Amino acid sequence: MKLSLGIVIGVGLAACASAMGQDTWQIDMTVDNQFDAYVGTASATIGSAVGSSSTWSTTSSFSVSGMLPSDYFYVSTASDWSTAQGFVGEFNNTTQNLKFNTGSSAWEVFPVGKYLQAIDSSWPSSWYYNTMPTQGEVDQALAYGAANPSVWVTPAEYQDWDNRLTGNITTWGHRPGIDPAAEWIWNNTGSGNPFSPGANHDEFLIFRVRGVPTPGPLALLGLGGLVAVRRRRVG
Repeated sequence: MKLSLGIVIGVGLAACASAMGQDTWQIDMTVDNQFDAYVGTASATIGSAVGSSSTWSTTSSFSVSGMLPSDYFYVSTASDWSTAQGFVGEFNNTTQNLKFNTGSSAWEVFPVGKYLQAIDSSWPSSWYYNTMPTQGEVDQALAYGAANPSVWVTPAEYQDWDNRLTGNITTWGHRPGIDPAAEWIWNNTGSGNPFSPGANHDEFLIFRVRGVPTPGPLALLGLGGLVAVRRRRVG
């Protein structure tokens, strides 16, 4: 697809502006059952967790400053393998006027549970249910992921499992404070609904989105900060 000169110039200016400074993000999200959020490079977290929660029924809202365009926003997750599991959120780079709803093609997931023994032979062959990894364990996984980039895959979705205000068919209903267009995401070890019933979908999981995506997604996201083109859903 041929981009207009205006789009190309706008994308270039956004990238240059971000390169000269640091970005601020506003995050509104929830995970069933729990999460820790970090900022990091492609291979490790930076500093301590910037957010965490074990209460999915409460929307976690927080801001992060000092994000570089090359930084990643990471969300490590774990579930209790019971009833349902999922992640939904609205992520706004307010400096660049970019939005990264869950369901956007900018998101990736690393199903760490699929590679536990390869990452560390002292780890269990199956991760413990309802148990969050430590930051050190997340960093071990990220180092492995940087050396083996194919472990990062497209998160799973399911038709109509989104955050709409009315007609919501999900287990969780509408989550206030999060864009109704955001979609629930997870990893899927099968071919059906990855959210219900509860199961171990190669957990623990690490989700990530880059501070400023590569030129293709950036051009799409830059058009008014809209969510990028949606991927094909399972089911």
